[in-house]
Amino acid sequence: MKPGRIPGAGAGFYALLAGALVSTGLVHPQQAHDVIDEQTLRKQAAATPSFKTQLSKKARPLKNQAPAIQSSLWRNSIIISDGEKFTLVPVGSVLHLPAKLRSCIVAKPQGDFTFWPSFLKRNQTWLGAREVSLSLSRGNVREADALQKSLVGDPRLLVATYKGGPITVLEPAPASEGLTSKSP
Repeated sequence: MKPGRIPGAGAGFYALLAGALVSTGLVHPQQAHDVIDEQTLRKQAAATPSFKTQLSKKARPLKNQAPAIQSSLWRNSIIISDGEKFTLVPVGSVLHLPAKLRSCIVAKPQGDFTFWPSFLKRNQTWLGAREVSLSLSRGNVREADALQKSLVGDPRLLVATYKGGPITVLEPAPASEGLTSKSP
């Protein structure tokens, strides 16, 4: 007996079974597709423009000057250095900067660049991260007041983080007379 066969079932039984499966929608018959011979395929490939041709039509040479090396990342970042290595954090992310650590904020990079997590781990004696909520980063006044009170007396330079990465904390908008401030 062949494996996968029902004893005593003939070809008619299998044809009936296949018809029943197709009619109930359990099995979908494969649709036929066109077959191309190799010569026709080669002609179609030769008629298609090459990648280099397509690229030359779409790509345009740079007419203006190239962007400045001082990109917006550098302009919108604060450089924190330990003398040997440095890292970048966004402007507005430093929550607490004791006077004795002001020399760690530098204008030009000193040493080798290190990503934030490695730099924080390397300098955890004088550098800290404070996880903040998105509403605080958007300038929520109540949360900002509570955070400022909790930072008093901390000897470390503290950077605001969200999900482990440095984040800008917007300053609350100044309260106008007669208007109450709302958090976004």
